[in-house]
Amino acid sequence: MAQARKLCLLLLIVVTGLFAGAGVASAHASLISTAPANGSHVDEAPSELVLQLNEPVTLIDGSAQLIDGDGTRFEFSDVRLDDGARRIVLVPADAVPDGAYLATARVVSADTHVVSLSIQFTVGSVTAQGEFASDAGHGIEQYLNYPSKTATYLGLVLSAGLLLASMWAMRSATTTTRFRPVYRIGAGLLVAGLLGRLLVLIAQQSGGVGEISSAGARTVLTTPYGGAIVAAVVLSLITVVVPPGRAAGSIVVGLVQAAAAIAAVTLGGHGGSAQGWPLAFFATVLHVYGITVWLGGLAVILLVLRGTFDVQRWHVVAAAHVGLVVFAGVVLSVLQVRPIAALADTSYGLVLLAKVFGVAVVVGLGYLTYRRVGRGTLALESAVAAVVLAATSVLSTLAPAKDVYTTDIATTLDFGSSEVVNIGIDSIRRGPQQLSIEYPSEGSASVSVDLSSAAANVARLPVELSEPARENGSVVWRSEALIVPAPGEWKVTVRFDGSHGPKVASFFYDAL
Repeated sequence: MAQARKLCLLLLIVVTGLFAGAGVASAHASLISTAPANGSHVDEAPSELVLQLNEPVTLIDGSAQLIDGDGTRFEFSDVRLDDGARRIVLVPADAVPDGAYLATARVVSADTHVVSLSIQFTVGSVTAQGEFASDAGHGIEQYLNYPSKTATYLGLVLSAGLLLASMWAMRSATTTTRFRPVYRIGAGLLVAGLLGRLLVLIAQQSGGVGEISSAGARTVLTTPYGGAIVAAVVLSLITVVVPPGRAAGSIVVGLVQAAAAIAAVTLGGHGGSAQGWPLAFFATVLHVYGITVWLGGLAVILLVLRGTFDVQRWHVVAAAHVGLVVFAGVVLSVLQVRPIAALADTSYGLVLLAKVFGVAVVVGLGYLTYRRVGRGTLALESAVAAVVLAATSVLSTLAPAKDVYTTDIATTLDFGSSEVVNIGIDSIRRGPQQLSIEYPSEGSASVSVDLSSAAANVARLPVELSEPARENGSVVWRSEALIVPAPGEWKVTVRFDGSHGPKVASFFYDAL
């Protein structure tokens, strides 16, 4: 009964951690902005539809569609990737009539995850969104995605983690009769989980389980992630037959299997993304490795060893790997926070700060308990694991700060002779922006605006402005279809022609 309770405790901790980290392991491309904006209304049919993403992607052939509320599909004259494959541009073959529209596309992230993208907008006299058929579901991913992840991470802990923790602190554990069956179960779970992940990815790439094709399989298998999965599956099958034990050769094979398994899990998460390479890859390796050894040690204590072991050595090893997990996790999180002001101005940044503080408190309490009692407790170590992974889980549900942080710009340009205009830009993120000019006067005037950037090698980017409109006693102009194509410092030059003749003024701002 005691052994069963220990097993349940371990499974609870591990499975909680797996679901907590599920979002992190699903790092993939996400939309930064769209044009038209999702849910917006435009008076005239857009000449092109733009979806700006946070990382390079591969567009799945034939996935781009434009349909109206009645289900009619419209053809595209051009479908292309710009901005280093970070921007999808869809060009309708003909001007679409007034109505409600849904534009969709499916892309493959750098980590081989398939992401569905969409924009809903209305054109002309239609002001309400049409009724679009809901997605029938996510196919095989709906049923296998999280179970396969759970099996993968649980198998990783009970195979690679079991062996690595034993080699670090409890070498005698590998020679016990309980080690081999636990390891075999873990390796078997890892094989099942990785094959499930592979099936999910190939089905997504092919357009559904019923559409699985050799081309889709080839696309997945030729990626680093696909290759790592195959290597980890083959090595895990070998260790199921001949698990690590007394023979030196079997230990070496087990260590190679551990390296392949950690690589496969790494490439399926942040480490497989092109963003932040190579720092994100190595930080993710350390993060996965640290958690694997940490929880693997708990598995050894609970499921393999019943007698005595070197408590002091294990706590040194555990503390080192907890520190590694925290350090790597902070590095990964910091990569998602730009600029530093986003720490205080986004939900992601605030949760990150709370996570760092909470982990520091819990680890500090664990250290004090260990110093006073002379040996740490399994319950305290489990609590540390739960806190770290639960905090990670909250972060995984939030969009990275670098992808959501923005602020507006408001400045005033004085052209003299009481001719002052107010300039506003609704976002400092690159991509679609709204620039407005307000001239608080009853008189008439004309304006033109150009953007330029030495950093982006753009000498002149004219800004198309709407016809002037009277609003609350002021003349107002607004930009139409303004897209800032690159981050960096941009110069805004305004040419103003009022009652005292043409004048020019400018200001600078930084686009993210």
